[in-house]
Amino acid sequence: MTISRQSVFFWLAIGWTVAIFVACSWPGNGIPNLSNNDKWYHSAVFLVFGTVWIWSGRKPGWVIGMGIAYGMLIEIWQGIMPIGRSFDWYDGLADAVGVLLGVGLALLARRVFKAGF
Repeated sequence: MTISRQSVFFWLAIGWTVAIFVACSWPGNGIPNLSNNDKWYHSAVFLVFGTVWIWSGRKPGWVIGMGIAYGMLIEIWQGIMPIGRSFDWYDGLADAVGVLLGVGLALLARRVFKAGF
């Protein structure tokens, strides 16, 4: 049995998506103060999201749409759940920027390295 590269990236993407949800569902009082770096962390996390989903074989439009929707749904989740977190439009914007960068970098890497992912 041969495992394809896309299959490996698919399971990495699923794992990363779940990890984002778990991390964003952690109670606010258990998180270190990230101050202004928070938006950079959001962008970096969603950059990885965009990259692994593209390399799993998903189309760019799907990844961008789902990434932006997922980021905003997590913000809504944080706003309504009693976990000491809050909704933040700028976190959602940072998530969207990260997804766009991740998709762009994944497509660029595919072209430059002529990789099969």
